[in-house]
Amino acid sequence: MSLPSAHLDAFEAVAKTSSFSKAAKLLNLTQSGLSQKIKAFEKELGLSLFIRTPTGVLMTDQAEKLLRYCQAKNSMETELLNSLSSEDTERISGVLKIATYSSVFRSVILPALTPLLKENTNIKIEFVCDEMHLLPKKLQSSEVDFIIMDCDLDKKNIEKAYLGKEEYVMIHSLKNNKKPLVLLDNDLNDDATANFFKSQKLKKLPKHTRSYFNDCYGIIDGVKENLGSAVMSKHLIKNNKHIKIDDTYKPLSLNVMLYYHRQPYYSKLHKSIVQCLKENCQKYL
Repeated sequence: MSLPSAHLDAFEAVAKTSSFSKAAKLLNLTQSGLSQKIKAFEKELGLSLFIRTPTGVLMTDQAEKLLRYCQAKNSMETELLNSLSSEDTERISGVLKIATYSSVFRSVILPALTPLLKENTNIKIEFVCDEMHLLPKKLQSSEVDFIIMDCDLDKKNIEKAYLGKEEYVMIHSLKNNKKPLVLLDNDLNDDATANFFKSQKLKKLPKHTRSYFNDCYGIIDGVKENLGSAVMSKHLIKNNKHIKIDDTYKPLSLNVMLYYHRQPYYSKLHKSIVQCLKENCQKYL
């Protein structure tokens, strides 16, 4: 039995979009035509690849294995084609997608990878900055190749690498005048502040209200203008003369972790990204 490329392309499009309609548009097919391709592929393999639900499409365990094969195959093909067309075979090239969260993207991940990207100008990186709770799904569907989080992702066939520790502290404006406590967060789903207070083991949380400023830099600006206080990564407010750390609270340290799928083959680019992040991230945290 062989794996026809047309069937693999159809499968991969559905797997990555979690939608037959979106995948059909990507492939310039009708939705019924795509469904027929998938049904024919499932019949040939003798197994089910997708579970249709009212909210989208879920992959079966067998489909996740097949998607890992597609990723490895794509990496090998890209690496081979680049080596055939380039005179400088030592240079690294290829395309990878990395998803992370706002407090480490600009301040840690980008500077950590800059030396590798400057030395190898044929590398194409797509960065995605999103809310923490959305990152695992992006990895599961292979929308991205790597995710970086400050919490555990304990799933089978997922590799992880330690990048360093991020320390969270409570910050106030230097203009703070002890008015009622307003805590600034990203959005309703941001649990950084709740986790920080939980780590303090307080008998009772201080009375407060919440406001939302979209990302960590918006929060820092809000604190600077005395619009509220916040739990923030300590490395982001170094040398900020408008903000003070509240030493009555203990810092909360969290591990910054890199996650990616376990695969039968890793490209030179993939291995270089992992090595570069492991070596460089800690110095910026």
